[in-house]
Amino acid sequence: MKLAGASILITGGRRVGSALARSLADRGAKLAMTYRTSREAIEQTLDDCRSRGAADTLAVEADLADPAQAERAVNRVVGRFGRIDALINMASIYERTPFAELTPEHYDRMIAANLSAPYHSAVAAGRAMLAQGPIADASGLKGKIICFGDWGTDRPRGGDLPYIAAKGGLTTMTLAMAKELAPHVAVNLIQPGTIVPWPNMTDEQRREIVGATPLARLGSADDANRLVLYLLEGTDFATGGCYRIDGGRYLGTDDQPS
Repeated sequence: MKLAGASILITGGRRVGSALARSLADRGAKLAMTYRTSREAIEQTLDDCRSRGAADTLAVEADLADPAQAERAVNRVVGRFGRIDALINMASIYERTPFAELTPEHYDRMIAANLSAPYHSAVAAGRAMLAQGPIADASGLKGKIICFGDWGTDRPRGGDLPYIAAKGGLTTMTLAMAKELAPHVAVNLIQPGTIVPWPNMTDEQRREIVGATPLARLGSADDANRLVLYLLEGTDFATGGCYRIDGGRYLGTDDQPS
């Protein structure tokens, strides 16, 4: 799939998504980004993208957990760009909550942001893709969908129950959607570790994560986004894949002396 002139929708974009948008702009893509509360940040990112060579840009306000708003967002992309070639489901929230402090509201927030929103976005995008013609130079594919999950769904951590439940559902959704949309749409999942420090990360938390990561460092936005770019432009023969990019965090570390 060639990215020059491709129509791509990114959900979320304050950190990793912002860096991805700039990389796609460098390749001449048409870029749409959704926001719910961070309009200024998204518009600034898209301003930068236009200066870097993006063929066209669009900011879309939407609460993607609402299926009607998710569908409207996709329709706006198609209306502006003529089609939607790729959806990158990045929007997510994270909340660490000890089991004894859990409330139903914790669950509802995590499910809405981390499962319902990417589900409704992917369903709307998948339907739009099936209704359009194939992408030029993409081996007959009509579109690609990439979702961002979490390595912890395969090796759950304590204190993350609602978050991990939502991200685990997203993993299963990605696999099921890859079957539903084949052979016309490729659907894949990326499972990152800590690729950008979250706001207010303490030095102790950073040391704990680095110590539990075999490659002994945090990742970067580029580490994740190079994988996104590969799935977009590097291959048209990947679907139903779950790709961990976590520095080996899933494996843990061997504390025994060598």
